[in-house]
Amino acid sequence: MIQGLCQDISTENIFHKNDNTLIDWLEKSAEEYKLNYLLAHAEDGVIWGRFDRNKLTTAEQVFYQPNFDVNFPKLRLQTLQQCRIFGEQGEILLWRTDRGWKSRLVQNNSNVEHIKEVQILWGTQKEKGKNGQDGEKDGFTLLSDGSQGLKHAVPLTVISSYFNQEKKKLYRPVHLVINHYINYDEYTGIGQIFLSRLVSLELKKVNDEKAYS
Repeated sequence: MIQGLCQDISTENIFHKNDNTLIDWLEKSAEEYKLNYLLAHAEDGVIWGRFDRNKLTTAEQVFYQPNFDVNFPKLRLQTLQQCRIFGEQGEILLWRTDRGWKSRLVQNNSNVEHIKEVQILWGTQKEKGKNGQDGEKDGFTLLSDGSQGLKHAVPLTVISSYFNQEKKKLYRPVHLVINHYINYDEYTGIGQIFLSRLVSLELKKVNDEKAYS
């Protein structure tokens, strides 16, 4: 099953300490496999990104000091631990090993059973800049969560009507869709998840009856 769903992707064009080769590799991969979003985990934080016309934009390029009270990390080889670029068509996972970078591709396969999971992401309100600048810019929306004010910038346009206008009733409209692939033991018939991938980001309005399904 795994062989029919996954394939290795060459990372030979990603050169040590050369961030431009990383960006070039990501943009070419996203173009080839029709992928839309980036979610990376680095030593200094989480990085969101999006691909528009085969060009990558990350959150720190859109929201930054002094206009916005944020300090999002930059996508750098030096601090990157793993990175996923994903969309409806598939996902590429890039990760650091002791021997360099490894990568694998997962594409849609109707012959492999999967379970859809929807994870609710932080963000109960849209943030503004220090001087009232719009928190919706270049396909990103700057969000904060509850009284703690945890902030991130998702690569989606989230209009105000998606939030609950009653501050005491917190609602998080941005959801991350994940597919979990199942394999069944040929002797026992017991199924287990053997692989998961990111699929898409979606929005659910506060009054949508399906928002909690």
